[in-house]
Parts: sequence; structure tokens; C-alpha cells
Amino acid sequence: MIYEIMYIVPARYSETEVEGVMQAVQGYIEKHGGKVEKAENLGRMKFAYTIKKNTHGTYVLLYAEIAGEAVAKIDLELRLADEVLRHLIVKREGGIPTFTWKMTQYQSPITAEGKRASKMKIATSDVPEVAPTPKAEALSEEEIDKKIDEVLDGEVDNV
Repeated sequence: MIYEIMYIVPARYSETEVEGVMQAVQGYIEKHGGKVEKAENLGRMKFAYTIKKNTHGTYVLLYAEIAGEAVAKIDLELRLADEVLRHLIVKREGGIPTFTWKMTQYQSPITAEGKRASKMKIATSDVPEVAPTPKAEALSEEEIDKKIDEVLDGEVDNV
């Protein structure tokens, strides 16, 4: 069965060290009889809240073919690994998706110099266009009373 595993590596690891962590996680999977089909580094992001005294982390997404009984063992390995802050394992019924993930965040990331990167621009082509809702006609008090009476009379007749 194909499983999707997403995990977060703390920001104290450099890009080359993250590659080493990715190899270690792939080793955990292969140790328990799994086979990594695809692994992708999604980049460093700021967290919405602090996780184990960390405010930033590198997200990694991988797809692996794993036997069902080995998932619990891999989950335990990832839980005990110091180089993984959080992880999530999900069964993929449809197999490996063909599209690529693009992570976005609400706040621009901090560069290596400690400054904010330029503000992200949202493409207007990505935002679906919403049709305006038609306005309801204004009713007078008498028309509203008449409609209420119709509704109430209808409910009493149906009982």
C-alpha cells in the first residue's frame, strides 16, 4: 500500500543536513521493508505556533510503499527521532499524485540574513470568481404578515 509521510525537520539543520535527515528517514522505511517511491523537500516555513521551542522548520513530503504492519514501527521510529519535530502518515488510496505541492504561508519567510523576504503576491488567476447574489425584493409589513400566515396555516393543515 502507498503511504504519504510528511514530516518537519527543525530549522537548526542546514539544507545539506536536511538531505542527511531525509536519507535517515528513508533508512527507517527501508529497515522495516518499505520502499520510498518519491521524496520532496518542500522548503523552510515559519510555524503558526512554537513546536518544541522551534519557530521554523523544513517540511519534507515522501511517498512510500509500506506493508500495513510496518506502519506502526515506522511511526515509532519517527516519534523517537530527534531530527523530526512532527510527522503525519496517511494511506493514499489513489496512489502517488502526479501534481507537485507548492507550499505558501501567511507571512514571508526570514532569509539567511535575518530579514524578511519580499511580500508574496497572490495571482488573481488562482482566485475563483464568485457570481454576485441577486438582492431579495423588499416586502412590506402586510406582505410579510401574509406570508407568515400562509406558512403557519400550511403547517397546521399538515398535522
